[in-house]
Amino acid sequence: MSGNREVEYQQAVSYIQHMYDTRHQIFQFAVALNSALIAAIFQFVQVNTGRLALALLGGFVTLVITLMARRSRQYLVELEKYAAELETGLGFGLVGTTASRMPRGIDSTVYLHMIYWALVLVWIGLSVFYGGLVLQH
Repeated sequence: MSGNREVEYQQAVSYIQHMYDTRHQIFQFAVALNSALIAAIFQFVQVNTGRLALALLGGFVTLVITLMARRSRQYLVELEKYAAELETGLGFGLVGTTASRMPRGIDSTVYLHMIYWALVLVWIGLSVFYGGLVLQH
């Protein structure tokens, strides 16, 4: 029976690592995408309707990424709790010890979400601005 729990624990820890790696990759993608769209709006697209379209697209995609990141974080928290429960039964301490040794303060995920929401607000602002310009003409 203990062998099955050890395998389950190893899978949980492996999946936790995968989730953290994925989180970093999604953040890098979001930064690259937002940078490219902002550069396109300010450097390459000359028509306000095109700028509005890119601002709406940027806002939509960033909002979806933000909501996915939030959901992923909720899943990761539950997975870490489960791994810690398995550890307790097995006499291991990786997840629990790591959590207790982490510096106190705000979890880095909160900062990521703040950046995502700030980007969403930028896109809303740009959409409103270019939407107003399109309506004026």
